[in-house]
Amino acid sequence: MSNGSTPSLVGAWAKSRAPSCADKYPDTLTFAAGTYRGTRSPTQGFVYWDAGIYRLEDDPTLALATATDELVHYHVELAGDELIVTDPDGCVFAYRRLTTPP
Repeated sequence: MSNGSTPSLVGAWAKSRAPSCADKYPDTLTFAAGTYRGTRSPTQGFVYWDAGIYRLEDDPTLALATATDELVHYHVELAGDELIVTDPDGCVFAYRRLTTPP
């Protein structure tokens, strides 16, 4: 995921590829320095990523605090403006960057 430096996730992201196994993840994400907020779509109920802390632990591991306050590790790949996530159950989904940090 990196090219010698840690990539930044800061900015807004929208779900771009999402099989049914990814229904529990929010429609949009906003990452700030060390924290994130997920926003569900009008058709979503509970979302597993609501708000909390995150950190890129290494290439390619994202540790993210979920709605249950559990710190969960995800395999991630940043390919241009797409963040591809694989959850612990093997569900693969992606978010597209909408905005970049100032």
